[in-house]
Amino acid sequence: SKNKRTRAQLPHKQNRRVWGTQAYFFPEPRLALGNWLGRRRLATSMIDLSDGLSSDLAHICDESRVGAVVYEDAIPTADRGVAALKFALHGGEDYELLFTARAKAKVRSAIGGVKIARIGEIVRSSGMWLVEPDGRRRPLRPLGWQHFGRNR
Repeated sequence: SKNKRTRAQLPHKQNRRVWGTQAYFFPEPRLALGNWLGRRRLATSMIDLSDGLSSDLAHICDESRVGAVVYEDAIPTADRGVAALKFALHGGEDYELLFTARAKAKVRSAIGGVKIARIGEIVRSSGMWLVEPDGRRRPLRPLGWQHFGRNR
């Protein structure tokens, strides 16, 4: 399953705290990947996830005047459960890239050793939606870091 592949990339459970601390203090921005996507004109928009997936996706949607549908079971997480999903959606400072591409674009499943996960789609209507594994849709609110607003 997808979650097993994601977990395989991370250290054993007892080492995750150290790994998380290292990632926090020594982030590795995906500069090479961003440049590669830009040079090939694959990305139609791109942002790093420094403020959290929900907030950074909202930036893309607001600037492009579109909405988004995100599939919960497509979001890469280190663990399963509500806490892992909440952290994946609203945590930040991991500096992974979120990008959009044309529907017909041929985007590889891995680029330069970085796994690429299609987590949803851009839609013409405004708003962001999270589709749960059972197919139910619920609003996805931008609850990550807000630079000039109230946080959490």
